Amino acid sequence: MTLNWDFMVISSSSKHAIVIFAALILLSNRANCDDSLHANKGNTCLESERRALIAIKSDMYDPGEWLSSWTGYDCCKWRGVACDNVSGYVTRLDLQYPWVESIGASKVNPSLFELKHLRYLDLSFNNFSYAHVPHMIASLVHLEYLNLSNAFFYGLIPPVLGNLSHIQHLDLGNCYTYTYPSTLFSNNLSWLSNLNSLQYLDMSCVNLSKATNWLHQINLIPTLQVLLLGDANLPPVPPSLPTINLTSLTMLDLSWNEWNISASMLRWLSHASNLEHLDLSGCWVFEAEALSVALGALHNLRKLVLVDTQIAGEFSTILKNVSRMLQYLVLQWNFLLSGEISTILSILPRRLEFLALDGNNIYGRIPEMLGNYTSLRHLSMYYTRITGDIPRTIGKLIHLECLDLSQNDITGEMPSNVGNLPNLEELYLIETNITGSIPESLGNVSSLKYLGLFGNKITGEIPKTLGSLHNMSGLDLHANLLTGQIPTTIGRISNLRYLDVSENHLTGEIPTTIGRISNLRHLDVSENHLTGEIPKTFSRLCNLWMLDLSLNNIIGELADLLDGLSNCPQGAVLSSLSIGDNNMSGSIPSNLGLLAHLQELDLSSNSLQGNMTEAHFSQLTSLSYLNISFNSLNVILPNDWHPPFHAYEIDMSSCHLGGHFRAMFQDYTNSNPCHDNNLQCAMAPMGSYRPKDKILITAKGSTYEYIRILSLVTSIDLSHNNLSGEIPNELMMLRDLHFLSLSNNHLTGTIPENIAFLTELFSLDLSMNNLTGTIPSNLSALNFLSHLNLSFNNLSGRIPTGNQFLTFDDPAIYAGNKDLCGWPLPECPSDEAQRGPLHAKDDDDGNGSKLEKVLDYAFIAMGFIIGFWAYWGAMIMKKSIRIALFQMADRIYDWIYVQLAVKFGR
Repeated sequence: MTLNWDFMVISSSSKHAIVIFAALILLSNRANCDDSLHANKGNTCLESERRALIAIKSDMYDPGEWLSSWTGYDCCKWRGVACDNVSGYVTRLDLQYPWVESIGASKVNPSLFELKHLRYLDLSFNNFSYAHVPHMIASLVHLEYLNLSNAFFYGLIPPVLGNLSHIQHLDLGNCYTYTYPSTLFSNNLSWLSNLNSLQYLDMSCVNLSKATNWLHQINLIPTLQVLLLGDANLPPVPPSLPTINLTSLTMLDLSWNEWNISASMLRWLSHASNLEHLDLSGCWVFEAEALSVALGALHNLRKLVLVDTQIAGEFSTILKNVSRMLQYLVLQWNFLLSGEISTILSILPRRLEFLALDGNNIYGRIPEMLGNYTSLRHLSMYYTRITGDIPRTIGKLIHLECLDLSQNDITGEMPSNVGNLPNLEELYLIETNITGSIPESLGNVSSLKYLGLFGNKITGEIPKTLGSLHNMSGLDLHANLLTGQIPTTIGRISNLRYLDVSENHLTGEIPTTIGRISNLRHLDVSENHLTGEIPKTFSRLCNLWMLDLSLNNIIGELADLLDGLSNCPQGAVLSSLSIGDNNMSGSIPSNLGLLAHLQELDLSSNSLQGNMTEAHFSQLTSLSYLNISFNSLNVILPNDWHPPFHAYEIDMSSCHLGGHFRAMFQDYTNSNPCHDNNLQCAMAPMGSYRPKDKILITAKGSTYEYIRILSLVTSIDLSHNNLSGEIPNELMMLRDLHFLSLSNNHLTGTIPENIAFLTELFSLDLSMNNLTGTIPSNLSALNFLSHLNLSFNNLSGRIPTGNQFLTFDDPAIYAGNKDLCGWPLPECPSDEAQRGPLHAKDDDDGNGSKLEKVLDYAFIAMGFIIGFWAYWGAMIMKKSIRIALFQMADRIYDWIYVQLAVKFGR
C-alpha cells in the first residue's frame, strides 16, 4: 500500500509537471505563431516589441507629427526605430524631441526595458518633469549609445550605469535644462571605470562638486576620445597628478569651472599628445608662460577656446608656440591680455579658419597682411582698440562668412571690394566711425543675411541694390546720416525679419512695397522726416511684433492699419506700436482692443480726437506701457478697469477724463506675482526687460474720474488736474511709493494720519489744494523724506517738530497756510503765553534768546546731518530710489512755481 501511495504521489507530480511543460510549450508556440504571423505579412518586427513601443509612445509628449508614423505592424519602419536584419529585434530607438521650446511632459514607460537588444537609445530634449534617471536602464546591457541629455532628469546619476560594459557613447549633459538645484549630480565617478569601451562622455552642467577624485577616476578610461565637463562645478585637482592615461583623447572641455588651472594641470594636459580641441573658457588661467609651454606640446591642436580666463600678459607670449595645425582660435573677453594686432597676426598660422579676439586689449591698425589669411571663415574683433581704415586686402578673404569689427575707432570708408566676398553672411560694423556711403557692390553679396551698420557717420542714400539680397534676414542702418528715400526695392527682400532705418534724415513716403515682406517682425523708421500716410499694405504684416513710426510727419488715420491687422488668420501678434509725435488725426478705432498681444502703445503728441472707451481697453490686458498724452481725447475708463499688473508707465497727460476723484485706489499685493522681490516682469520688444521698480503713472494736466494703481507703483504725479474730494486712505497701501505729487488740484479734507505707512517716501507735494486740519505729527517718522511742499492750503495748528522736520527750515514749504505756526514760521500764540515773566526777563537780558538760538541752530544742524546721510545712504543702498531720483525733473516746475509765488507774494 505504501508503494502504491508513493507511486500515486509520483504519478500525480509527473502529471502536474507535464501539464506545466505543455502550457509553456503552447505559450511559446503562441508567441512564435504571433511573430511568425506578422513576419508572413512581410515585416521583421516582433509583436511583443511592437506592443512595447506602442506603450512607450503612450507616455511620450507628441503634438502629432514626430511619432505619427508609429502605425501598422512593421515597427521597424517607424520613425526613429531600427531593427536587426536577421533577428528582427529592435536595436535602435531615437526619441529625441526635435524642438527645445514648448515641451509637454513625458514619462519613461516600463515597457522600454523589454527591448533587451537595444544598442542605441536617445531620449534627449524631452521633458521628464525632473524624474530620476531609471535604474532599469542598466538592464539594457547591449547598449553602445545612450543619450539622456537635456531631458529634465533630476537627482543622483545611478552608479548601476557602470554595468553597461558595451557603452561607447554616454551623454548626460544638462546645460539646456539646467535649473539648479533641479539638476543631475554625482558624488563619485568610480562607476565610470567599469566602462572599458567608453569613447565619448558628456557630463556638462552635471553637478560634480563632491566628486573630489574625478580626474583620477576618468583617467582610468584609456579608450576615451571626447570628454566634456563644461560648467560641471568641478572641485580643484590636487597638486600631485597621476600619469596621464588618456592617450586617445582628442577633445577636452573643462570650461566654466572656476578653479584655477595650475602649472601642474597644464603640464598634465601637455601629455595629451593627440588632443585636437581644448576649451578652458571661464577657468582662471593665471600663468601665461606655463600655458604657452603646454600649447607648444600639443602639436595636433586644431581648436583652442580661451574665453574669460583672466590671463594676464601679451598675446605673443601665449601664442608663440601654438600648433601650426591650428584652425580655430577663440580668445574673447580676456581684458588683461594685450598686444598689437599686426604682431598677433604674424604669429598665427595662415591656415586659420576661425579667429575671434573680441573684448581684448588689442590695439593698432589692421595690417595689409590680413589678406594673406585666405582660409578665414570668421573674423571678429568686436570691442577692442583697433584704429585706422579697413584694409582693401579684406577683399581677398573669399571664404569669409562673418566679419565683425564693431565698437572700434575705425575710420575711413567701407571698402567697395567687400562686395567681392561671395560667401559673406554676416557683416557688423556697429558704432565705429566709418564715413562715406554704403557700397553699391554689397548688392552682389547674395549670401548676406545680416547687415549691421548702425551708430556710424554713413552718408548718402540707401542703395537700391540691397533689394537683391533675397537671403537678408536683418538690416540695421539706424543712427547714421542717411538721406533720400527708403528704396522701394526693400520690398523684394522676402526673408527680411528685422528692418531699422531710424534716426537718420530720410524723406519721402514709406514705400508700400514693405507690406510685401510677410516675414517682417520688427520695423522701425522713427526719427526721420517721412511724410504721407501709413501704407495700407501694412495690414498684411501679420507677423509684425514691433512697429515704430514715431517722430516723423506722418498723416492719416489708424483705421486702415488696425482693420487689416485684426483680420490676420492667426490674429495679429503686434506687441509694440508707436506712432507718437506725428500728425495723425481722427479717432482711435474701436478694434484697437483686438490687438490682444499689445504690450506697448504710444499714440502721444498727435491730433487724435474722440473717445477712448471701454471697447478700447477691454482686451488690452497685456499692456505694460501706454502713452496717449497730448491729444484731444476723452478717456472713459470702464468701471472695473485698472492698469495691468505688469504696467510700468501710463501717461494720459492733457487728456479729458472728468468727474470726481474718489477713493478707488486698490492694493493688489496678494495677486501680484512680483511682490516682495526684484523680478523683472515687464518684457519689452527685442528681448529687453524693464524692472518692476520703475512703475510710473502720470496724468499731468488731465481731469480724472478715478484711477486704480498697483501696489508696486513707485511714482505718482497727478498734479495740475481738477481732482476733488479727499485723499483716499487706500493710497497709503502703496508701500513702495517714493514720489507723490497731488499739487494744483481741488482736494479737500485732511492729510491722512496713516500717511506714515509710506516709509519709502522720498518726495511729497500736496501744495495748492484746499486741505484743512493739522499736519500729522507722524510725518516726522518718514526718515527718507527729503522734499516736502504743503504750501497754499488751509492747514492750521502747530508744525510738527523733531526728526525730518528739523531739515524743513524753508518757510516757503508752509506758505499760504495762514493758521499754521511754529518753526520756521512765527511762534504759536500758546508758546508766547507760556513764556511768562521769567522768559521776558531773559529777553530783556538777551541771554535766554541767545541760548534758544544756539539750541535752534544745533537742532537744525543735527537735522541737516541726519537728513543728508539718510538721503545719501538711501541712494547708495537702494537701487529703486536711485532710479526714482531721475524722475524728480518733473517736480522742478512745481518747486519754481512755489518759490516765485512766495517771492512775489511778499
